[in-house]
Amino acid sequence: MDLRAWQALPICLLSGAVMADEALEQRVNDLEQEVQVLREQNQDNAFDRISFNGFYSVGINQANNNLGYAGSTDEYDFNNLTLVGLQGDFALADSTSVTVQLVARGEDDFSPDVEWAYLKHTFDNYITVRGGKLRLPMYMYSDYLEVGYAQPWARPPEEVYGFVPFNSFVGVDGSYDFEFDNSTLTVQGFWGQSEEDGTKYDDILGANLTWAIDDFTVRAVYGVTKITVADTNYPDRDALADKNKSDFLGAGLSYDNGSLLVVSEVTRATVEGEYSDVDSGYLTLGYRFGKAMPYGTVAGMKTQDDDEREGKLVCVAACGTGSDAMAPSSWIYDGKRTSYSLGLRYELLSNLSVKFDATLVNGFGDTNGLLENKVAGQLSGQDTPDSTTVYSIVFDGVF
Repeated sequence: MDLRAWQALPICLLSGAVMADEALEQRVNDLEQEVQVLREQNQDNAFDRISFNGFYSVGINQANNNLGYAGSTDEYDFNNLTLVGLQGDFALADSTSVTVQLVARGEDDFSPDVEWAYLKHTFDNYITVRGGKLRLPMYMYSDYLEVGYAQPWARPPEEVYGFVPFNSFVGVDGSYDFEFDNSTLTVQGFWGQSEEDGTKYDDILGANLTWAIDDFTVRAVYGVTKITVADTNYPDRDALADKNKSDFLGAGLSYDNGSLLVVSEVTRATVEGEYSDVDSGYLTLGYRFGKAMPYGTVAGMKTQDDDEREGKLVCVAACGTGSDAMAPSSWIYDGKRTSYSLGLRYELLSNLSVKFDATLVNGFGDTNGLLENKVAGQLSGQDTPDSTTVYSIVFDGVF
């Protein structure tokens, strides 16, 4: 071999190595760019799968006395009707998602509570199943209890919406929509448990039917649970045994053609033992004049098992500790009342409304109307008013 060829060989090898290094470096740079593009695409896809929305209410209310209807007193209160909520939905896949809803209420010093936290999946047969913390679907507006903008009133009628002491449960539900030519029938079943202020609600089981046809919505619901109260829960511990059965039956009708609004619900809640069995109902009529909708509501409730409490006593405080306090069961668990509301809703913006409401409550008869402050007055031997009027102004919005 020529000497010059041997001399050129190291130079060739060195050049080849340099070129190889440059090619490898370029390939690494290309791969890094591809990884960065994929990372950005994944981030974009993740953000595309997340959606947020919220709602809020800012209100003030005041009553003409201290009977405590709907949590009102004779001093104006900004906390009773004020809250803010945020809901996030994350799509894990086309048919699977996670939903979380946080609500902070003024009456709880705006400490956030998890109202919803569930996993939802829709199967190929269009059956939807959810599991986690869910809203108890007892009323027509159950899914919108905190979303005041979705309701016609300043507050839902207390005579109906105030008698189920818990709004959420931990469990599962399933639903299916039957589509007809001009209507949709939704069937939903639910099962789970809940605990509120030391009272346990086990084996919550129920179903509801919702039929939507044109401007009408008709709804029926049935639910059952077993109630257990703590030994320190006076006076309910004397009125309820462990795992007392409780039934709830409800029906509702809504008509809304864009101008005329008619909403009505009737319910029956029964509990084994001396606890109140309550029949309730309301009727709301409203009519829209442009951005304004005046409305009126008549609501009422009455216990149906007063005879079961005749001559019976319950312990109201510290029984068995040497400072027993017994009272007639009828003072606490017998009740009837009627409320009359006149209000005006005005649309300030496409996502903000203001509502003015005045509600008169009377018709207690010889009962305390199941109002805690009226019960407390009778237990202490004080006379209490035979009626109360609550005035409210509330701004409801969504975003």
